[in-house]
Amino acid sequence: MSENQNPHSEPAATPAPLGKPRRWRYVFGALGVLFALLLAALGWISASPAGFAWALQQAGKLSGGQFSVASTQGALWQGFELKDLRWRSAGDDVDIESLRLDWQPAALSRGEIKIDRLALGHVRVNSKPTPEKKPTPLEAPHSLKLPIKITVGELSLASLTLEPAHLSLYRLRAGYDYDGARHRLQLRQLETQWGEARAGLTLAAASPFALSGELRASGKLEQTAVKARLDLSGNLIKPAFAGELDGSGISVDLAGALQPFDSNPFNRLARLDARVGNINPQAILASWPKARLSFAVFAEPDAGQRIKGGLTLVNAEPGPLSSHKLPLSLLAGEFRADEQALELYNSHAALAGGQLGLSGELKPDHVKLAFDLDKLALRQLHADAPDDAISGRVTIEGAPSAPRFAAALKGKLLQANALAEISGGKQSTLLLKKLELGANGGVASLNGKLGLSGRQLFELNGKLERTDPARLLPSLPKGDLNATLKMAGQLAEPMEVGAKLQFAPSKLSGAPLSGSANVLFGQERLKQLLLDLKLADNRLQANGSYGVTGDKLKLAINAPNLSLLGPGFAGTVQGQGELAGVPKTPVLDAKLQADRLRLPGGVTLQTLRFAGNIKADQASPFQLSLDVAALQAGDLRAEQLHARAGGTRARHSLQLDGRFRLEELAYGVQLAAAGGLGHDNGWQGSVQKLELSGKPGLSLQAPAALAIAADGQLKLGAARLAALGGSLNIGDFNRQPSGALSSHGSARGIRLAELGPLLKLPVEQNLQFDADWGLNPSGVGRLALWRSGGDVQLPLDKNRHAALGLKTARLDASLDGRMLAFNVNLDSRFAQAQGQGSLPWNGGRIDGHTPLSGNLRASLPALSALAELAGPGLVLGGKLSADLALSGPLADPQAQGAIRGEQLKLEDHRTGIALSDGSLQARIDGRRLSMQQLRFVSGKGDVTASGSLDFSDAQPDARVKVALQRFSVFDKPNRRLVVSGQSELAFVGGKLSLTGRIRSDQGRVGLPKLGAPDLGADVVVIGRAPPEPSAFASMPLTVALDLDLGERFRFSGQGLDVELSGLVHVSANPGEAPAAKGQVKVDKGRYKAYGQDLDITFGAITFNGPLDNPLLNVQAKRRLSPVGAGVEVSGSVSAPKVRLIADEPMTDKDKLAWLVLGRAASGDRDNNDLAASAGMMLAGSINDHIGLFDDLGVSSRQEKTLANGTVSPAEQVVTVGRQLTRELYLGYEYGISSADQAVKLAYQLSKSWSVILRAGTALSTESRYTVRFD
Repeated sequence: MSENQNPHSEPAATPAPLGKPRRWRYVFGALGVLFALLLAALGWISASPAGFAWALQQAGKLSGGQFSVASTQGALWQGFELKDLRWRSAGDDVDIESLRLDWQPAALSRGEIKIDRLALGHVRVNSKPTPEKKPTPLEAPHSLKLPIKITVGELSLASLTLEPAHLSLYRLRAGYDYDGARHRLQLRQLETQWGEARAGLTLAAASPFALSGELRASGKLEQTAVKARLDLSGNLIKPAFAGELDGSGISVDLAGALQPFDSNPFNRLARLDARVGNINPQAILASWPKARLSFAVFAEPDAGQRIKGGLTLVNAEPGPLSSHKLPLSLLAGEFRADEQALELYNSHAALAGGQLGLSGELKPDHVKLAFDLDKLALRQLHADAPDDAISGRVTIEGAPSAPRFAAALKGKLLQANALAEISGGKQSTLLLKKLELGANGGVASLNGKLGLSGRQLFELNGKLERTDPARLLPSLPKGDLNATLKMAGQLAEPMEVGAKLQFAPSKLSGAPLSGSANVLFGQERLKQLLLDLKLADNRLQANGSYGVTGDKLKLAINAPNLSLLGPGFAGTVQGQGELAGVPKTPVLDAKLQADRLRLPGGVTLQTLRFAGNIKADQASPFQLSLDVAALQAGDLRAEQLHARAGGTRARHSLQLDGRFRLEELAYGVQLAAAGGLGHDNGWQGSVQKLELSGKPGLSLQAPAALAIAADGQLKLGAARLAALGGSLNIGDFNRQPSGALSSHGSARGIRLAELGPLLKLPVEQNLQFDADWGLNPSGVGRLALWRSGGDVQLPLDKNRHAALGLKTARLDASLDGRMLAFNVNLDSRFAQAQGQGSLPWNGGRIDGHTPLSGNLRASLPALSALAELAGPGLVLGGKLSADLALSGPLADPQAQGAIRGEQLKLEDHRTGIALSDGSLQARIDGRRLSMQQLRFVSGKGDVTASGSLDFSDAQPDARVKVALQRFSVFDKPNRRLVVSGQSELAFVGGKLSLTGRIRSDQGRVGLPKLGAPDLGADVVVIGRAPPEPSAFASMPLTVALDLDLGERFRFSGQGLDVELSGLVHVSANPGEAPAAKGQVKVDKGRYKAYGQDLDITFGAITFNGPLDNPLLNVQAKRRLSPVGAGVEVSGSVSAPKVRLIADEPMTDKDKLAWLVLGRAASGDRDNNDLAASAGMMLAGSINDHIGLFDDLGVSSRQEKTLANGTVSPAEQVVTVGRQLTRELYLGYEYGISSADQAVKLAYQLSKSWSVILRAGTALSTESRYTVRFD
């Protein structure tokens, strides 16, 4: 069968070809599974909080510890928040308190990254020194296009602190967007210690990258408000800039252009022109000297190979360096610079009252500079310098690595010559060939050398010949010094210095001076000290060595007259002693006493006594004592101070007792401790007594363990102290050698009033506080402080106070080693407040520049509670709330946020002002308060106000616009006013202005009928303090206000009852009396005078000048008078003219009779009637004020024959009456002679006809028709 097979035929089934596709399916399947797992892992990492946190932890591990995050919240696709980010590198350490990102991942599908908010907390960057790298030239980019659009809606940064510069920036708010064609950056806010800034920048993405931008800043320099601007233009290849700064007397102008990508560094500055006026460098940086500088700088390329320019500087306030000022008055010069040299020419300066010329050039291989001095006053350089003016020349010349210095200077008294050079090579050395200082025939000379590398070996030889110290410094004594000095050694570790000083016959303060000194110090040991100096009877001696076992150093001083040392010395000092052992365990036997001692720096004492005896071994006893009386050092004055120590090294006691005054506060101190030194030289024992009497004071209630190690570590065990009216319980206190602290404890019943001498508060209070705290050496800790009792009394006036009603006052703080976080909670019967915040710990270095970040929520839920503070008659209502964000430096934090008021109410029962249904919407932005709307409803109208208050400058600026719509100003039975209109009140630059137009829709104003009399301005009441002048009395005021009385304005008071109309324009300028222009008319009304009602027939008050002296034109006539009797007032208020008038010609006597009596005068009897009417007028005047009656007084009644034949004799009648209407009168009459009485009812039918009805003693009816024949 096998033989019949075809050798070329293929097998029927071959399994290999079938296996290959199957294997590829396995490979692709495995790849699909891996890809799915990868997608799932990426989804888990980016979409889940746990995965996102795991990814950040792994990133930290992969970075080798350079990057770390303490905690995370959220995930990449949901938005996240990171806490405590850290980045460590060779150049910078970066700490970020928090980072929050809110974004829209769905925008990626549209080819856009859209970030709603990127918020960073406090950021601290600590730059570390790194080796300088050779700068590489900048290359212009080919394109700034990005593959995707980007939008950042809000970028915020609580603060940025740069170390070691200790520079902080606060409250950064910015935004950024890229639309594919250009980049836009908006800096909405940035605050610094100098002020705040805003900026905008637009940059095209395509070459040449068109550029435009602006920077606006405002702040303060020397408490002077300044504003600055900087504008950018051109393009990125050649940007141009122009800016200015303006303030009160301060100005800066800056303009120029750059070419940053030019290969020639001298072409990168295309142009610079700067002018500065009246700048104080100290206002920019506190460590700089104070001056008043104005300068101009100009620079531009010269032929493309170098830069040329000039500088002119003027200082208007020169002063000595000792006063931290700049002694330079003028500096002017020109320069040229290229790659090979910097050349200075035509340069000179006015310095210290003299002239300084400067010329020379600086090259890479050669330096040549010359300074020519002409009459430079040394005293103007430094207040303690010799009083001389020097002239001469100083030169520097040679290679930069080996320059030569030469100086030849001379004045009237002083001269100096110097010659020095630096030798090049591997072991460079400074050679001081000659330094000679001469003064009035005396000479001090020095020469020597100093190695600048390696061991830094040095030699110095000096000589004094006939030298007078007073010639050099006035504070030194006069003398004639002759001496030689030799010094040698090495400055590199281990340092070793040897010196020999030998005095030849000399004098100091007129006394003979002699002696010598021989010193050798090295390897932390005084190897040899041989000293013997004698000044008259004063002698100082020392002999021996100190530092290792077996060394001994003997000291002796006998100085009965220290005043020979100079003006700052006085008193006597005597003592002797021997010092042995080593610094850690010294052996001492010494005595020292001083009397009436005075030392430089204002240190004085009456007596000092010291005695000490310390043995070498641990068991030997020792004694130390110190007594000081009347010690004065700065603000400290110790009346008495006694210190004692005794026992052995292993077991001894310490006592301190004294009385002293610190800043005028008297204190007493008592301290007792017991313990011993161990073999490690550490002290361990206990404080048995500690008492500080005074205010504030403290007292230790029980002994406390204390240990002080040789390396400086301090440990205090449990301690209980009575302090500040309460108790302090310290669980432990530990200070590490590195300075790290740890402590735990509590305080109870601490009274704030005990700090009264040190803490002055503007309110009375009796607050008590409790506290708990804990702090670990790692910088992790907590603090809780809360009010446990007491309250605050708010001052209302001199005799009244109101309790704040404080319920809760609590502060909780926590420290994690880098950030200090705190919470504040306040609650009282008036208001509540809650706040949270944080600030960088910076190792405990917290000062006024430390950045603060926090928020504050405050509310006044019931303004009605504040009515008690405002006084009686005032009703308040509604509620206020504020939600503020705090940031900026700790010494000057700024707030941002909203203030809201709801259901506000204000009623003043005294004036009738009633405001209700009020609302407030305002916002605080740093030093600016913006009132968006304040609205009140009153009557059928309302009032709205909006404006701003700016506290940026020394004087606040305010602008408020007020709109009134049928607003009821006040509404009382005798006083009502409804107005409409608009006005603006502004307070800018210390000047107040008021503008607008107000119209009365309805008015009824009545003055009080009768008030207490006021004292004249010339009356002085002894014992009564004069009233304080109003703050507005001297304020510059500008007014431009239109007052329209409308058509329904009624005024009553002082005998007037009128309806007025008219328009008056009131104006005022600073320094001028208020003026007015316009006219007020009396539409109708009456005037009560002479005991009569006078109808005003015409009235006009015209303003055309001073507001208080308008022109008058008023006519008033007796009601229904047959002859029209009345009065006319003309002229001005300051010089009025009053005359009697009538419709018919008659004498003034008849006019007065018709006005007062209602008829003509007919003889002597009418004279008596007029006299009687004087009493009636007086009574009527009083009644005008009281307002009960329209008719009150005494009148005359003529003899009458009644209808029944009865004769009614003439007599005087007391009349009381009231005009019910214009025609109807009701009165009461009482006869003085007859005692007749009657109620009188009269109705005036016309001017001549009236009907009268009387009912009383007699009943009568009378119809009177008057016909005149005169």
